[in-house]
Amino acid sequence: MRRPTLSITLSLTLAAACVFAGGCFRSKADVAKKAAPAKPVPPAIDYATIRPNELGFIPVVMYHEIGGKPVRRDPSLVRPVEAFKKDLELLYAAGFRPVNLSDVLEDNIDVPPGTSPVVLTFDDGRESQFRLIETATAYKVDPNSAMGILQAFSKQHPDWKMRATFFVLPKSNSTLEVFGQPGLGKEKLEYLLTQGMEIGNHSIHHRSMRRMTPAQIQAEIGGAHNLLMEAAPNARITAVALPMGVYPDKKNWPYLTKGTFQGKSYEYKAAMQAAWRPVPSPAAKEFDSMQLERISPADGTNGLRYWITKMTQSGEYPRYVSDGDAKVVSFPKGDEGRADIARLEGRQKLVYAYGDGGAGGGSKPIVSEADEGNTSPAPAGTAAPAVSAKPIVGG
Repeated sequence: MRRPTLSITLSLTLAAACVFAGGCFRSKADVAKKAAPAKPVPPAIDYATIRPNELGFIPVVMYHEIGGKPVRRDPSLVRPVEAFKKDLELLYAAGFRPVNLSDVLEDNIDVPPGTSPVVLTFDDGRESQFRLIETATAYKVDPNSAMGILQAFSKQHPDWKMRATFFVLPKSNSTLEVFGQPGLGKEKLEYLLTQGMEIGNHSIHHRSMRRMTPAQIQAEIGGAHNLLMEAAPNARITAVALPMGVYPDKKNWPYLTKGTFQGKSYEYKAAMQAAWRPVPSPAAKEFDSMQLERISPADGTNGLRYWITKMTQSGEYPRYVSDGDAKVVSFPKGDEGRADIARLEGRQKLVYAYGDGGAGGGSKPIVSEADEGNTSPAPAGTAAPAVSAKPIVGG
């Protein structure tokens, strides 16, 4: 009788071990079932009170210079320090909380239920946005620069996260240095990232792209991208802000977000215009990542306070109100036609339209139409109208 070979012995041993352990061989369906992530469910919030609307509009505020006197021809270009501080106080008191632009582009908005997202953007990489003061042992963030003001505000209000998007002009022969101070640009970019901020592309020379060829557009955007990535390799750039908000010929728009320069490629999710209106929700059909507008911080019509007031009122521009769960898109029933269902399903989102009473129930009793307005006592021998003292919960 032949003795079993070593390979047969090992096979029999492994098979026995598998049986003892519960089986080593599973069907593809079993593997898929085990690996499938849990499906999102509506958050456990009081919808009747919070009334989330994640199809609403989001303010993207455009800042340039922080500090100094406003320019008469365009007051929005210079925001005095005290005015910038009041902007933050206005937003916070109105229930807005900051997110990065990439959070909006990727529909990954994470703010507490009942609050609304706001995106703060800063163009040009100006020194007043991020100034450092040298001490004997370190570089201190200037408390009157945008970064210093934001850090102090976040410390005072811990639920105001350090989030903002800086569209910078990279260090080049034209711009000399990011954020002005020679020799500190690279360190500033890296510091921004550690603080939770993000970097955006604003081209190299800040020139109008109206008549640029595809090669010129790629040199402006791709050239800036290469320099920024060289200075801050950990940056994840997702958008370009067009200088002056000027677009090239429409047939050349694809080069704004995707192209190649000097053998290196760039690929973004959005192109930003200059100011005037808030942007639609990324869950809405009207969201157009190639034409995202921003609003001016200036006082008066179409300024920040004007839009915050307008968005808080019911009307053409309802504000985005979060349900607190980035995996679920909640909005009032009846607005389903505005939701981009295909896009949301592709992102594994749960689309949840809730009714007038809210999914979480309210404190009001249930009465029939016949009972409304009837305050007389019930006839003798009949039961009183059924009014529940307990809240209504889902089944």
